[in-house]
Amino acid sequence: MSALTKEIRSFVVIAHEKSVRKAADKLHIAASALSRQVKILEEDFGRKLLLRLPKGIELTEQGQVLYKQAQKWITEENRLRRSLEEENKPHLLQLRIGAVECLSHSFLPKLYQKLSAMLGHVRIHFKTGDTQTLTDLLLNNELDFIIAFNVARNEKIHFAGQYMSKIGLVHLPDLLDENKRSIDLLDCLQWPLCFPDVNLSVHTRLYSEILRQKSNFDIAATSNSFYLLVNLVISGIGVSFMTWYDIEKEVQAGKLSFTPLTDKRLEEELCVCLPSTVTITEQTQIVIDNIHEVIQLYHYPAISK
Repeated sequence: MSALTKEIRSFVVIAHEKSVRKAADKLHIAASALSRQVKILEEDFGRKLLLRLPKGIELTEQGQVLYKQAQKWITEENRLRRSLEEENKPHLLQLRIGAVECLSHSFLPKLYQKLSAMLGHVRIHFKTGDTQTLTDLLLNNELDFIIAFNVARNEKIHFAGQYMSKIGLVHLPDLLDENKRSIDLLDCLQWPLCFPDVNLSVHTRLYSEILRQKSNFDIAATSNSFYLLVNLVISGIGVSFMTWYDIEKEVQAGKLSFTPLTDKRLEEELCVCLPSTVTITEQTQIVIDNIHEVIQLYHYPAISK
């Protein structure tokens, strides 16, 4: 039940829809009943609030004033309701965590389970995106933590952990001997490549290392989407190069295999970051420790700093 009259709330819907008929459909009442509500409102305020035109309705000057004020009333009422609801609940801890998209399959759900078990009543606002987008959100104080690859050093960012993750060959399970633990980049160039394009962080170093091999190679397709590259490999078009986090879901499902590259320079740095202005409290440290535990659980191969 709302503290605002049904006439006020209906008027807001009419103004938003710019049509009595459309508003009536949305509110599931007859248009004639809605028109009567408008008449009651106009009589109450002593002003004409809307004009009926062939193309719909148009608010009068007084109608515009009421519309803006009614929106504020509704917003304030909703805010008050949320506040009262939260008072009746156990203390709610809210966290804003950003992560690269490849962590969304298994990593982030597991992280939520661990944090919920440790911290109790918790609400986590997850945001996925590329490293630059997440970094900008962190610097703008729109995220509390980010977990992303190759975050640029910045005095405004505190690095709570870095993990070097090998780039590996992504291929169909029967392409290599199942006992093969690693592979040279040069040996990978015998197959058509489904290659990460310049928008993905692995591209520059990977392409540079391929050129250093001074060997012929065939790029069958390029994309800024790891999801698409994965499906190209599954379709048998070629092989690709990714980190374990990018491909963990498909490997666990038996659709693809991941063989780390032997080349030492071909690694991605997975960073755990928070703003440098944040004081590391006991609660903050619990979040950091749990992020590290989940990284250790999914990291392959793991070399932490």
